[in-house]
Amino acid sequence: MKLLKKWGSVGILSTLMIVTACSSGNTPNNAPNGSASPANGEKVKIEYFQMKSEMVDVVNSLIKDFEAANPNITVEQNNVPNPENVWTMRVSTDDAPSVFTHYPHNPVFQQMTKEGRVVDLTGGSLLANVSQGIVDLSKINGKNYVVPVAVATLGVYYNIDMFNELNLEIPQTYDELIQTAEKIKAAGKTPFYFNDKDANPIRQEVVSRMGLQLTDIEAFLDSVMKGEAHITDNAELKPFAQKLYDLRQYGQQDALGTGYDDALREFANGKSAMWYTGIWAVPTIKESNPNLNFAMFPMPADKAEDTKVQVSVDTALGLPANGKNQASAEKFIEFMTSKESVQKYVDVGGYPSAITGVENNNKQITSLSDLINADKVYPTIERSWPSGVNGDVGKATQEMFATGDIDSYLKALDKIFFNKFNQ
Repeated sequence: MKLLKKWGSVGILSTLMIVTACSSGNTPNNAPNGSASPANGEKVKIEYFQMKSEMVDVVNSLIKDFEAANPNITVEQNNVPNPENVWTMRVSTDDAPSVFTHYPHNPVFQQMTKEGRVVDLTGGSLLANVSQGIVDLSKINGKNYVVPVAVATLGVYYNIDMFNELNLEIPQTYDELIQTAEKIKAAGKTPFYFNDKDANPIRQEVVSRMGLQLTDIEAFLDSVMKGEAHITDNAELKPFAQKLYDLRQYGQQDALGTGYDDALREFANGKSAMWYTGIWAVPTIKESNPNLNFAMFPMPADKAEDTKVQVSVDTALGLPANGKNQASAEKFIEFMTSKESVQKYVDVGGYPSAITGVENNNKQITSLSDLINADKVYPTIERSWPSGVNGDVGKATQEMFATGDIDSYLKALDKIFFNKFNQ
């Protein structure tokens, strides 16, 4: 299997040691989906393998609530380094945890669903409370294999006090964004901070803006990866690349020498009016400068009515095929994806909820949450890209920022994408 061979760069011995330590040791219960719960006081232990280290404490709190309501079920939370790699090894060696979190856009997870190693949840009751727009974006070949809980998106952070000082409105179109940047620059302030030293944030910007600003770009790139088209066949891509490059004139002088942590600190310290990145930066900005008055707005489309936000599932729960104590595992998923549990989870994590009826208590992301609640969303277009492609896109764009050579950039993208599905 090609994807697992690529994954195999992880040290097998150390991984197997982790796997052995992680195994719950439960007697397998291969009961089918929907089987009965533990009967007559039977004690059951399930393992919850979750991948977000920053959420361990709130998950432990939720587990206590679940165990209080279900005294016959004990839940062991497991959070380890390199969780995606460990999950892959465990599932591929039939040592899968009872319940796990994963990402439906992840190529290795998608491969595991194709191999029948993950339970198909399509149309089931576990998805009943999930926003329909998120259900649709989470599909893999038309089916759902996880229950989304929280989602991630990107947006433009802005310094509210600086905007007020300069009498600036939130831009509703991309042209208005550029006009806003011009006004900030004319006032002697820095419109944007960029962290172009790191290829990964560049990749995030490229992917999200492609999905927003280019027509049917996901389908077009699929055709390139099938060997049916070339990057230069799309007349929109050269102007798009020029927009990426031109926006840098509104940034600090040494953007290519500035990393993510540096950009976060400088924005938090009021050194720029705007910064484009994901909602995951909100808690760290607050910690860095509790007095900063800031919020986010969506990256605007060319027309205001076309503005949407890219959504990728940040937390979602799934079940392994032939998993241990599956009925109890399903009961745990029902609890963890209930409105009350998800409210506690997103209040800590600061992410928009995928579950209907959950309140957004993170005022900084209100404008993004409103779009998500209105199903004005689009998927991350890299969800079908083979492993390694997204990293190469980030590096190629970084090189374009350094040289300003748009034509060479398009050639580099063509080399990255062309016929990739057939290699």
